[in-house]
Amino acid sequence: MMWSEFAEQKRPASFLHQSLQYNRLSHAYLFAGPKGAGKKKMALHFAKAIFCVRQDGDSCGTCKNCRLIEEGNHLDIHRIAVEKNVISIEDVQTLQKKLSYRAAESSHKVYIMEESEKMSREAANSLLKFLEEPPQGVVAILLTNQIHNLLPTILSRCQIVQFAAPSPEQIASQLEAVGIKAGLARTAAAITNDFEQAHALCETESFAQLRSLMIQLSEDIWERGTYALVTLHDKLLKQEKTVERIDLFLDLLLLWFRDILLCLLGQESQIMNIDQVEPLQKQALRISQRRLATGMKIILETKNRLAHYANLQLSLEDMVLRLQEG
Repeated sequence: MMWSEFAEQKRPASFLHQSLQYNRLSHAYLFAGPKGAGKKKMALHFAKAIFCVRQDGDSCGTCKNCRLIEEGNHLDIHRIAVEKNVISIEDVQTLQKKLSYRAAESSHKVYIMEESEKMSREAANSLLKFLEEPPQGVVAILLTNQIHNLLPTILSRCQIVQFAAPSPEQIASQLEAVGIKAGLARTAAAITNDFEQAHALCETESFAQLRSLMIQLSEDIWERGTYALVTLHDKLLKQEKTVERIDLFLDLLLLWFRDILLCLLGQESQIMNIDQVEPLQKQALRISQRRLATGMKIILETKNRLAHYANLQLSLEDMVLRLQEG
């Protein structure tokens, strides 16, 4: 892989490539952006590009250094991953000790710290001293999903590289590339902007079942009157007990309403439930735009109520009845 292949993150890729090409390597970088934006992947590529002996500012992927980094065996690359949901001062001190030794393979040493916002205060203060007086040739790459949780003094000592959230289309394409069917891939991609989370959803049978149940409840709401409450009780509430799963169900229902609206507007090419065009068009014939807009508002209100610990069963019953009333 080369810098030109980071199509989803062209700006940070171009910036890092130029930093190497024009010999403007900083001692510390902070890769900031949402989960799933590809920060870890680019950090590894950046490390390969620093050590690659064949490409000027890029990675060939085949030289000894590139291969060792890919396999996680390069002696001058150190990685810190979060354990027990925190990065401790002991983790940082161990890293500092390793970096105090002479580099084994070149004049550089690189350390990559994942989820750096999870450093304890002691760990952050210890790292800060390290960033203020970095050993020669050492390059820090900190990754974070929550830049606002890092000390301002750490931010001021890093070159911040901002990553954009991947679009649903990009995530769906990645999912389809690993064998996920288009309908499920596009639906999952609309639910989360984290590829790994979307992939995990698609891999579980329960996600497909929850989606099927959502489609059935939607049809019952529009076509079978109060029987929708039977579906709600006998199928949804019997199977799903947690607020998190119900919240996912409501996200799917909200997406379904959005797709019906797009059908009404003649914009079928933009729908996410791409494998359900026929039932979407069928429902679109029965529902007005005003009723759909009201329905989406009701679903959002229900999500908000559940987020504030409202009774699960009563909230869903109220939602179904209000959706039927329009």
